Amino acid sequence: MKNPCGTAKARIYEQEEVNGLVVYFGSGASPVNSPAQFFVAWGKQVLAQGFLPTYNKDTPEEGHLWFVEEEEAEAKYRDMVASLQRGMSQ
Repeated sequence: MKNPCGTAKARIYEQEEVNGLVVYFGSGASPVNSPAQFFVAWGKQVLAQGFLPTYNKDTPEEGHLWFVEEEEAEAKYRDMVASLQRGMSQ
């Protein structure tokens, strides 16, 4: 299956579900005209059929953020998971 326009095939490195919200950290083909290759994504249907939109979206229910540096993306993933876990314990 070819990538639908405006999407990248997602390769998931890590994922965690916190209170019903799945958070993903991974990589994908560089979005058009961008060196970004690493992403953090969250939401129930964010990775429809293994593809992720190549633009940034940041809402509480669903989102996907692209990063150039793997370390920056991984830090965002860990921060997001920790923040969601703290929210559950309050």
